[in-house]
Amino acid sequence: MNTEKIIKEAKLIMVICLTVGLVLLVAGIIVSFVDVSFITNPKAVIGLSIIPLSGALVYYLKLTNIKKSPQKMKNIIISESDERLVALKNEADAKAFKLVQAVIFLGYMAYTLMVPEDIFESVGWWIIMVILMVTFIAQGVLRTRIYSKKDSEE
Repeated sequence: MNTEKIIKEAKLIMVICLTVGLVLLVAGIIVSFVDVSFITNPKAVIGLSIIPLSGALVYYLKLTNIKKSPQKMKNIIISESDERLVALKNEADAKAFKLVQAVIFLGYMAYTLMVPEDIFESVGWWIIMVILMVTFIAQGVLRTRIYSKKDSEE
């Protein structure tokens, strides 16, 4: 059980989430005081800062629980480091990604068929198409990286 690796990873994620959250919060506050034309609603930027800040809070609480009572956190650490459980989690993540990819594809097709006059003209159509293409390309790139990593390990 490699707790040092898990603690180091949690600290890194916590610092990144805290940094991103604070940057969004400060940017939202500055934009709300300064009239900037490219951001119409600075409250949205402030609202977006809640997500990474809450992620940082979760990782902070995890770290404090590990430091206070490592025996109670043993099950969580095992679930994060056990290879069989990690493989099951990765399989569930892959299935969820395929489901989201299918929903994006169906949304793209539905939008194209329901509003054919918007094809190549609407921003929404382009956004859905770009997101769909990124999912397909990312899947191929990640698969290639995983296979090349496995080949280099063998």
